[in-house]
Amino acid sequence: MKVAENFALTAVSVVDGHGGPPVDDQAVIVRAGRIEAVLPMSKYRRADDVQEIALDGHYVMPGLIDAHVHLSGGRAQIDDQEIGVIAEPKLMRAVRSVYEAQQLLKRGVTTARDVSWNGLYLKRLFFEQQIPGPKVIACGPGLTRTGGHADLHQFTHDYVQENGVWGIMADGRDEVVKAVRTLLREGADAIKVFASGGDNWPHDRNHDVHYSFEELQACVEEAHRQKGTIVMCHAENREAINMAVDAGCDTIEHGEDIDEELAAKMARNGTILVPTLQLIVNWYRDFVPVGDAAQPKPRPDAFLYRDLYDCHDESFGEQYSSNAVKSFQTAKAMGVKIALGSDTVYEPLTKYGEYSALEFRALVEYGMTTSEAITAATKISSEAVGMSHLVGTVEPGKLADLLVLRRDPTQDPMVVYNVENIYLTFCDGKLTVKDGIFAW
Repeated sequence: MKVAENFALTAVSVVDGHGGPPVDDQAVIVRAGRIEAVLPMSKYRRADDVQEIALDGHYVMPGLIDAHVHLSGGRAQIDDQEIGVIAEPKLMRAVRSVYEAQQLLKRGVTTARDVSWNGLYLKRLFFEQQIPGPKVIACGPGLTRTGGHADLHQFTHDYVQENGVWGIMADGRDEVVKAVRTLLREGADAIKVFASGGDNWPHDRNHDVHYSFEELQACVEEAHRQKGTIVMCHAENREAINMAVDAGCDTIEHGEDIDEELAAKMARNGTILVPTLQLIVNWYRDFVPVGDAAQPKPRPDAFLYRDLYDCHDESFGEQYSSNAVKSFQTAKAMGVKIALGSDTVYEPLTKYGEYSALEFRALVEYGMTTSEAITAATKISSEAVGMSHLVGTVEPGKLADLLVLRRDPTQDPMVVYNVENIYLTFCDGKLTVKDGIFAW
């Protein structure tokens, strides 16, 4: 199928991203990569320079936006991630990251906010439109304190600064400011900061706070000097989340310890939650199993004797999962904006594209309607990545990042999850994927 620069998708049902049911029998007119009009077929008149694509019985919605991915280029499981990700050559990881981004696109993700070195260059590559790929909103590596989440403790400080894919170390206000400026110099669209631990490494407990309020505030102030720069904050405990909100962070990643008071503050401030539910709820099931399913640790905990006798059995894991669900539901009930973010990090642990679809399904499983999940994955995610002026909804003036589906996506989350339902994918008005195969 060849599609001209100017075209019209006719007789379609439109799911615009604002919520609500599909609007039937519509025409979506695209000129030079942007949506020119969305109007009823009764008012549509074909122009001579517009190619008409009849799609009776199909549905048009905005491209999906994954607000939290890591195009790390690694290949590992969680117990060997340092060897399988960090110890591989940077060039090998960079080459693999192209495949990872393209896998996202094949599952309908037309925009992704990335935390890695690779995204700083992938965004330039795909913008050239020589090969297909999603819009990459690049953070570069996140800011982590020495010994914090994203510091790879098995390697030297200098090696991590040079080769660490997820984080660069910055301690104290001056180093934080310098790190933000360095990332902006490299072309970062957003800044990531790790305010708490994350239970990935031996001394990386998610109940610890890793940055002071002054350091977080310095990060936000410096990032926001460059207008439009979003600050996303990894925060997994209440103290860290509260500090991040007060410091002015734009999005909270994970945030599995939110009560009503904190949720009300987030709602007032317009702070967006990116809950990464699929990962967080299943952390002690799929990633670090506890109880009878627990595996021998590849290395001893750094705080061996302090934490050795903590009971991490099945009930501990289930309590953690239920707390994460309750936090998400509390935030939703209090009116906090919620965006889709999968935290896809490397394969085979989290498959690119598939994990984004699993996160969409999880949003519905734990409390959203399917229409609300579509809004989270499009309109709200566009706000989370600082691109709401260009993408996230089907309306005039927006870039034509569109999905054409065979079934109504508002009826069942499995419609979006099942890639066979995605017929056509447009990026900037260019047909990019047709039935899972790149169209150029």
